Amino acid sequence: MSDPTSAPDPIAVLAALGVHGATAAAPATGGFDTAVWCVTLQGRPHALRLFRQGQTTRCARERAAMEIAAANGVPAPSVHVVGAYHDRPTTLGRLFGQTQAAIHAIPAPPALPADWRDAAGPLALHLPFPPLTPRALIHLDYHPLNVLTDGARITGVIDWANVRAGDPRADLARTITILRLDVRSHPDLVPPQVMAVLPLFERGWRHGYTQVAGPSAATDLAPFYAWAGAAMERDLAGKRSPEFFGRVRAWTERWAARAGDDPRAR
Repeated sequence: MSDPTSAPDPIAVLAALGVHGATAAAPATGGFDTAVWCVTLQGRPHALRLFRQGQTTRCARERAAMEIAAANGVPAPSVHVVGAYHDRPTTLGRLFGQTQAAIHAIPAPPALPADWRDAAGPLALHLPFPPLTPRALIHLDYHPLNVLTDGARITGVIDWANVRAGDPRADLARTITILRLDVRSHPDLVPPQVMAVLPLFERGWRHGYTQVAGPSAATDLAPFYAWAGAAMERDLAGKRSPEFFGRVRAWTERWAARAGDDPRAR
């Protein structure tokens, strides 16, 4: 994948949008805030406009305005295609989710233990889990540092030490607690540019997962979120700050309450 910080190639931008066959592309003059090219497609002139990162809302607003104007007789340009170019965090997140869904589609071998609930300690005995999906292969340490990529593909999944047979929703909950609690607690270790794109990565992950597993595969997650919080607290005991564990306990209590089992009431 080419460097998104380099000067964009208009032909590559069009290809990323699924548009092929441009015979000419030349920079247009007069555009200071966005990159604009005059391109020839099927013998007809078109304009290609590339907004900067963070201008998604502006792009949608301008498109809506032009469509309303054209519908009322104003000679405004018509929009043929809209998409994203070099949306790497979302794209890699989607691949990350698709790979996790592929793991969950594998039946766990009979010899693999199914004791994943034990990781949360006594809380697991009280959580009102919905009917469980039995014996799927679940990684239970699936996060970006355990997935290898060449920038365009997922090339490997490593660190299978926690693997179990169990409900895929436990694995999803484990991943989200790592992304939202543990990763975000290390601003000194995680570069700011990575921290800034985590929401995009997470959005892509969820989309990629449900693309493969179906939307119903990620429902009834509240007890699993509570389980994952309790499991994280036990797993990282003595390795994080008291402030970190305060956030983890708050997460666990909030999701346990939503699941119908408030640990403060016991």
